Amino acid sequence: MKSVLILSWIAIGNVPAAVEELRTRDLRPVLVSNLPDDPNAGLCDDHIVFDWDSEELSALTARIEERGIVPIAVVSMIEKLIEWNIALTTHYDLPGGGTGRAVLASKTLVREHMRALGLSGIKFTGDPRTVDFFPAIVKPARESSASYLVKRVDDRAELLAHLKHLEESGAGGVELIAEEFLPGTEFSVDGPVLDGRFHPLLAVEKPDHDDVKHHDAGLEFHPPQQDHVREGVRVLCEAINKLCADRGLDQLWLHFEGRSSEDGRTELVEINLRAGGGEIPRSIQELYGIDVFAVIVSMALGEYAPQELPALRERPMIGWMDVEAEEIGTVEVVTTEDELLALPGVLHVRLTNGFRVTRLDMENFFLTFAMTADSVDELREHAARVLDTLEYSVRP
Repeated sequence: MKSVLILSWIAIGNVPAAVEELRTRDLRPVLVSNLPDDPNAGLCDDHIVFDWDSEELSALTARIEERGIVPIAVVSMIEKLIEWNIALTTHYDLPGGGTGRAVLASKTLVREHMRALGLSGIKFTGDPRTVDFFPAIVKPARESSASYLVKRVDDRAELLAHLKHLEESGAGGVELIAEEFLPGTEFSVDGPVLDGRFHPLLAVEKPDHDDVKHHDAGLEFHPPQQDHVREGVRVLCEAINKLCADRGLDQLWLHFEGRSSEDGRTELVEINLRAGGGEIPRSIQELYGIDVFAVIVSMALGEYAPQELPALRERPMIGWMDVEAEEIGTVEVVTTEDELLALPGVLHVRLTNGFRVTRLDMENFFLTFAMTADSVDELREHAARVLDTLEYSVRP
């Protein structure tokens, strides 16, 4: 049976979804991860343990060859491992190789390239200690998961205190970028890139975004309703199109986030070489019948060639909400998924009873629920019923 490598770090990377898609194609999933006790290892036919931060490509290829594995593709949905994905696909002469997508491996590289193409005027620096613009957002340049270590700082004293905290907590070695905070409304866009062209399928307005913790919060919905957000989506999609054409990008899925202000300024927040999280894949399935993870696996195999892709749809209106635990401990939920699914307008519920909160400097969502409605007000009514019904506690 032919083998496909699935790359994972700290047990993230949508491994179960990738495994399911590979098995439908009678392909053999081989997990490559940094955890000897990776919880997803049992889903795969083989597991290669590899330290992404300290080992070399030659060590990884030697381990792969020792197992008699000749991979036909590499599946990766983690920003941190973009360069590893490129290195492996180049080494084995597989789809996804080449240097075009290397710019996406670092938020700093993306900023530099967008500026060089005349597509962005946002202030930024790869050396946070030199920041002379406030408020600023400080975040990892090569790691992007659940708003990990994302921090807004409003003055130099707060900036230096944050950098000191990172040093003292053991995160001082994380490569950082600091960038100008843009007031406005946050949004995200998802879709595939084919032959240098980005095809938007889902645009999500985030009017309740938490600009203090810089976490997703409150109601999110497709399609955007405010005029400045709709215009921001159009402007940013055009900019991303130019970036994709310039880099010759092909056969990949993009999820990017932007901000748009009412005075007409739009900027990229970040861009990810994967599908958006939460209810985004399910919403795309609901709108278009497109299985995002099946598409990503097809792209890794170099097989994705749709006759045509649909235009961004305006209906139905889909909204969702993530519920976050804000205390260290274990989340114990009394309410069941079935109880929430029985409420008006609720399409889908994903509830994690027993969710462990170990740190508060990242998003800790234990419940996500999606809804459909005819208006934003109706979505908010549906969400209020869900939150009123939900019973949970956090046990230390």
